[in-house]
Amino acid sequence: MRTKLLLFVALLAIIFGLYGLAGNLTRTENTTNQQDIKPLKFYSVWQTKDDVKQAQVVKASQIQVIKLSEKDAAQEGITEDMLFEYPAGSIFRSDVSAGTILLATDIVAPNSPEYLDLTLADGFVPYPLKVSPDAVVGGVIRASTYIDILAITSPGTTASIDVGSSAAARGKSISISPVLMGIKVLRVDQSSDEASQDDVGPDTHLILELDRKQVSVLSVAKQIATLEVHKSVGSYRPAELSADAGDVLPGFKSVIEYRADAITIK
Repeated sequence: MRTKLLLFVALLAIIFGLYGLAGNLTRTENTTNQQDIKPLKFYSVWQTKDDVKQAQVVKASQIQVIKLSEKDAAQEGITEDMLFEYPAGSIFRSDVSAGTILLATDIVAPNSPEYLDLTLADGFVPYPLKVSPDAVVGGVIRASTYIDILAITSPGTTASIDVGSSAAARGKSISISPVLMGIKVLRVDQSSDEASQDDVGPDTHLILELDRKQVSVLSVAKQIATLEVHKSVGSYRPAELSADAGDVLPGFKSVIEYRADAITIK
């Protein structure tokens, strides 16, 4: 009986030993497998959603962010995230089909030297126009936006009325009227005069897309009137941008002239 009990205890010891050995082997195998498995790596890139044309302005609705696995990225020559920021008004360098992965070199920023060459239409020339900050009306004007150029004439301008005219005529000579409408802005540059001590904003230099006739008209307007730049907000008639002193003061009258016993209002 005692022998059988010893055999039974020995058998249990052997069973527990084998169970422990099997557990150690299993844990070792799992640890080895976990060490062999590497986490997947992905890279973020820009991709076009639609077909785009050369010099077309980049819009957020035309591109999207996708993630490529390390294997797929390697086939495209990509070894890191390729997301980049593009300034407002940036354009595509060339025609790009939908589903294409974009690189930074596929986008041309407005301050790039080649920007004008890509955006300038046939038959047009770039024309620089310097305006002061308070001459720009209607919000932010940037590359690829459209503007209206208006001329303000008053007795203080070259285009004012003849010397010696009445005060009423001088007052009524103040007017504003459109010179050019729907003009495309190719680029906007700003600069400030460091030597100036006045608390004024930087001068704005607009590079405009004009044909030869528009260049001539604007060149004359710069000499005879004060120019204002308005951001175009749609389609409208030139008359809607015109006004004179009579629109502001409908009952405007000149100074009173006393002559003997009569009073004459001119």
